[in-house]
Amino acid sequence: MALPHNLWLPALLGALATLHAYLALDTIPRVAAARGAVAMLWLGFGAAVLAVGVWTTQYLGHAGTSGLGGARAAVAGGIAWASAVLALCQAARGRAWLAGILLGTGLVLATTFDQRLDRPGMASCLACMLLLGAGGAMAALAWRERRPPAPRVWSAAVLLGLTIAALPVAGNALAPDAAMRPPAQVPGAAAFVISALVLLLAAVVQLAQRELARQAAQIRGELESARQALVHQAFHDALTALPNRAKVLAQLQELLPEARRDGQDVAVMFIDLDGFKSINDTLGHEAGDEFLRRVAEALSASVRPRDTVARFGGDEFVVVLERFRNRENLGAICEKILARVGAPVLVAGQKVTATPSIGVAVFPDDGAEPTELLRHADIAMYAAKERGKAGFCFYEPQMIARASERLALSTDLREGLGRDELRVCYQPKVDLRSRRLVGLEALARWAHPTRGHLPPSMFIPLAEDCGLIARLGERVVREVAGQIARWRAEGLPLVPVAINLSMQEIQGVNFVPSLLRTLAEAGLDRHAIEFEITETAAMTDVHTTLRHLRELEALGFRIAIDDFGTGFSSLSHLRQLPARTIKIDQSFVHGADASHHDREITEAIIALARKLRLHTVAEGVESEQQARWLVQAGCDIGQGYLFGRPLPPGETATLLAAGFAGAPIDA
Repeated sequence: MALPHNLWLPALLGALATLHAYLALDTIPRVAAARGAVAMLWLGFGAAVLAVGVWTTQYLGHAGTSGLGGARAAVAGGIAWASAVLALCQAARGRAWLAGILLGTGLVLATTFDQRLDRPGMASCLACMLLLGAGGAMAALAWRERRPPAPRVWSAAVLLGLTIAALPVAGNALAPDAAMRPPAQVPGAAAFVISALVLLLAAVVQLAQRELARQAAQIRGELESARQALVHQAFHDALTALPNRAKVLAQLQELLPEARRDGQDVAVMFIDLDGFKSINDTLGHEAGDEFLRRVAEALSASVRPRDTVARFGGDEFVVVLERFRNRENLGAICEKILARVGAPVLVAGQKVTATPSIGVAVFPDDGAEPTELLRHADIAMYAAKERGKAGFCFYEPQMIARASERLALSTDLREGLGRDELRVCYQPKVDLRSRRLVGLEALARWAHPTRGHLPPSMFIPLAEDCGLIARLGERVVREVAGQIARWRAEGLPLVPVAINLSMQEIQGVNFVPSLLRTLAEAGLDRHAIEFEITETAAMTDVHTTLRHLRELEALGFRIAIDDFGTGFSSLSHLRQLPARTIKIDQSFVHGADASHHDREITEAIIALARKLRLHTVAEGVESEQQARWLVQAGCDIGQGYLFGRPLPPGETATLLAAGFAGAPIDA
């Protein structure tokens, strides 16, 4: 076999063959990934690039004298292309060994198809070329599959390129004499240009395809990100990033069957914030949102990482607990939540708080389905509110009856406000010494069509929870203002009428404008009405309460603190409140007969009020003995059954005309 006289030609052939091999091998994953016509296009394209490389290498390897032009060139290229098609197809299916055999055989056939096979030593030369071609192609394709992604194509291309370049060198040994062959029909420079153009075209096509693939991957990534964002949005709360109701239901659907199978308990806690509405209405929604985020953090810190904290909307949260020890352990967790969530936090420059009420339902005792557990936990939460708020309550079966009763009553109340079923009665307040009438307290009564007359204790808390307290309060103010105007028109002597005020009412944006409009329509002076607010409500959010009460005082309304002694007032806050009167809760007056502690507390409250230059009103006075003791203690005014029960407007008019309720204490 004759060796070349210089090495530049083999080096050039190896470089050309390597470039063609690289571009052809780079189409294999595209063929494998595509389907149908697209796969066939990539297969034909890759085979064509490789075939041109084989043809160019064969032509230049014979130094331009092989006669591989015209029909012979077409046949050689066709053989190379067909073998490349078969080889790339098998390589795309992961059959490197078969692809190598097909490609190597095709390369040898393309090199020797026009050689005389009857010359001496031809069989051994063909065997060597087949071994070289098939072995090199198999090694290159197998190498491509086993190497890491980045270097494997280039290393396989170099190996395949060297194999392709070596075949014409070996083929030259089979040519008896260059002079015996027909002259080349394609100049060597033209063959090189053809090869370069094909390489350029293939590179442009593959670069364009890679750019399209990159853009497609980017679009897929953006779509996947958008899909994940939508999924997250569908199952998480936008404000706190906590799971939402849909997520909790889906989680419980998976968790409860596992818990049933493993004999494990699952607890669901339903949490509602008492007093959150006042924060939202007073400081604004941004401050309310910030407060909710702080609550979410406090809840998450109160439970284990594996437990779920979710927000159902508004100020309602749910906690799902897995694998807890016992109900005592649940009680301890509830206490921790009450302490952390109920702690004051700084929002919008003010310290605010909203105490949680917690209802607990346990699987499987309190429900076997997710919706049933959540409903029972919700019912238990309302039971906790009824027991005084800022506490927790475990679900009990009898709560369903109370919840149904509550739902029916709230519906009746909403309809009753529309049907004008609310009535206002008036209870006298008298000077304890002279028994002279000094004021009235307006008390709402509900004339229910089937239940009869219902006291405020049955429907006022319900109205607050159902969001009806503002409508009810406006109704009472209008009724009282109208009644005072009618008494004035009858020429009756008037006394201030006290109206109980809820913090939800006073924090409503329409409360003051509606109040002033009502008084203007009735033609009343603002001193005709005073407002009573409970000590507990006044201390819920001191700064907010002070601001609203001072606004009412500036408008000319008098303020009284109701049920004094039952809350947790501090002296500094009491001193700041714009109140002229404190009302001693009736529990102390009633208890004074049997308990010296209640008597001492009452006397201390009266002494404190005198020091602060506040008037005192004792509620629940039912006997002359109580009245005399209160006078001795220094109390100014009394209110209770001794002086009169709540009276309808007609009987109240008679009382106003008389001006007295009972005989003076000195008589």
